[in-house]
Amino acid sequence: MPKTSYTGRHRPAAKPSRGRQFVVPVALLSSTVAGGLVIRDAGASQLSPEAAAMKNVSNSVAGLGLAADPEAVSAAAANRAGARSSRDMARDAKTLIVGATQTATQSAAEAQAAAVKAAADRAAAQKAKAAAAAKAKQAAAARALARAHRWVSPVAGYTLTSGFGFRWGKMHPAQDLACPVGSPVHSLSSGTVIFAGWSNEGYGNFVKIRYWDGTVSWMAHNSRLLVSVGETVTPGQVVAYSGSTGNSTGPHVHLEIHPDDGAAVAPITWLAKHGVML
Repeated sequence: MPKTSYTGRHRPAAKPSRGRQFVVPVALLSSTVAGGLVIRDAGASQLSPEAAAMKNVSNSVAGLGLAADPEAVSAAAANRAGARSSRDMARDAKTLIVGATQTATQSAAEAQAAAVKAAADRAAAQKAKAAAAAKAKQAAAARALARAHRWVSPVAGYTLTSGFGFRWGKMHPAQDLACPVGSPVHSLSSGTVIFAGWSNEGYGNFVKIRYWDGTVSWMAHNSRLLVSVGETVTPGQVVAYSGSTGNSTGPHVHLEIHPDDGAAVAPITWLAKHGVML
């Protein structure tokens, strides 16, 4: 009997086996093969790990006529993505380093500028403080000098009697200030005592003072002297007590003014020019 094959509807005839098969998506296969060809055609001397893996896959597919292993394709794609990530990270790190360096440089420059400005401000403040202190010192010295150079009246509570001019046929070179015996007699300003003692010329107890501007005062007929030759005096200092010693007709202060220790001038006029009204 001739052999017949079963052609029933339960099971189709088995086709001859072609061995193990791999299914690779057409899009991935085409891109992988194209990637391998591009890498190969570019003539690169050294392939990156992901390119090498893809090249192996494409060679396997092209040379053996087999479908690519999905795991191999996934590994190659992962390697490629990892390499890209590494490059991106390196680029980002470089960007961060450059940015940080620029920021640090800018911060250092700003800090240095701030330090220079602060030092300049401190120096200016110290200079202003020193200038203010010097100005205050100068003002204090000026006030002290003004106090030392002021002019005052020789006696208080007096009455003007004989004035400057001719009297009884001769010159009276003074202004007499009548006052009770023992009235304080004051220095007219700051100066030095050049004579203090008894006068044989009729002045009785007599004191001469040379003041800071060279003017010399004579004050005579005192009952008692309180200063000695060479002593420095200040404006208003008590140098004697009034009296009626020497050639005197009554208690008074005989006041003479000799500018630059020269000839006598009218005391009322001279003192008025210096702010003292007798």
